[in-house]
Amino acid sequence: MIPAVIVVAGLTLVFGPAAWFIRKLARRVVGVAPRRKVVVARRVGETIELPRSTLTMAPGTYGLWFGPNFEHHALVGAVENSDEQRVVRCLVKTTAAVPTKPFKAQWTGHVMHSPSEIDPKWENITIPLRDGTAAPAWLFRGFQPDAPWVIHVQGIRTSRLVALRSVEAVERAGLTSLVITYRGAGDGPVAAVSYLGQREWSDLADAIGFARSCGAPEVYVVAWSMGAGVALELLRREPGAFERLVLIAPATNWSRIVRHGIERAGLPSLLGPIVTWAVQSQIGRRIIGMRTPLDFRRLDWSKSYNFRVPTLVLHSRGDDEIPFELTKEFAAAHPNMTLLETASAPHGWEANVDPERFQSALTSFLSASSSTP
Repeated sequence: MIPAVIVVAGLTLVFGPAAWFIRKLARRVVGVAPRRKVVVARRVGETIELPRSTLTMAPGTYGLWFGPNFEHHALVGAVENSDEQRVVRCLVKTTAAVPTKPFKAQWTGHVMHSPSEIDPKWENITIPLRDGTAAPAWLFRGFQPDAPWVIHVQGIRTSRLVALRSVEAVERAGLTSLVITYRGAGDGPVAAVSYLGQREWSDLADAIGFARSCGAPEVYVVAWSMGAGVALELLRREPGAFERLVLIAPATNWSRIVRHGIERAGLPSLLGPIVTWAVQSQIGRRIIGMRTPLDFRRLDWSKSYNFRVPTLVLHSRGDDEIPFELTKEFAAAHPNMTLLETASAPHGWEANVDPERFQSALTSFLSASSSTP
């Protein structure tokens, strides 16, 4: 039998351009490099001027990272005026002076620049992982020491800062929050690619073990976007791993998410099956640089299994990355699940656009007894 590495090398030589293109598309799915929404902005009095787009026109409050290394943060409020090319929004507060000359900045849903905005006594800790490494985490101790702990799981290609919006709701409930990282996610342990939850689930399991070792009587999980797959894969393997689950703009059917992304990019629809084949095959995963292939049947959570953990799902029809219809199908397949639709918002920005509904729903659900569905 011809070794697989020789087959891959031969295919790369013969079909080099095609293999390069497939790799490039597949890395859009499993790549872990952050994707920043960079804009050119400038301060005008007590406002900030930005190029007009769906994102910069979204209602609510947002963050703007700026400076030589994007280390400074500005909190940006409501739209004050706009035209066909620009939008002017209220500048609420900043960590440094905002330039009046045009500058590059990152437009983001991060409304807080650091954990200290939640609690000045937050703790920077590490969680031991079963492979002998460790993952950084943020710990926010609640004022109810015997109450459940809430573990927050970020999405792919981002950082723990996204989860501060859900930590804020947990603070209202008086519970302890643990904001974790997992391999390949933003500021977590280094990994070449993401396995969309199929390998990362063990990092969440280790974080839950840490919480229970610290005295947590119950553990709840709040998972953002791809973090849903991390939580759901853990429940598939260990149905009693935790007691409650909140999913925010969850990725629950990856084959259809891939197809949707290709269509949204204006590429031929036939590329969807090609990309999913690549990440599922032994030859393709070597071209892409993956240790093991994915199984998209397991990554369709609306069909692959049933679970009994009480679950709240928050999502918006304005999400152009993960179609709301996928979440509706997912929720319909699980009777123990409550789907709460927020006001129309871009992906993962439900808390920015509809903060009162978002915060009250999380606080109410996480404050309830785990025996209450």
